[in-house]
Amino acid sequence: MHPDLKTRRRLFVQASQSYTAADFAWRKALGHARTLVPGAVSRKVSTIGAPGSRMRRLYEARDKALHRLQVAHLKLDVARTRLADQA
Repeated sequence: MHPDLKTRRRLFVQASQSYTAADFAWRKALGHARTLVPGAVSRKVSTIGAPGSRMRRLYEARDKALHRLQVAHLKLDVARTRLADQA
């Protein structure tokens, strides 16, 4: 495997693992919130808590990890395309 492609793939795997961990933490916190206040938790962003709250921090960490994953995927695709064009 080409070194550039290997680096991009490693970045993608790390971003994927980071997103998976952040998503798991977010879903686990939602489950706990549902047990405490069953009617208050929904899919709407406006109900995730006040700025600085634990739920808001978990949501924002998950969102940031998702953006990093998308960028890593794009960079991997660009590296694959660049290598395919060179061949």
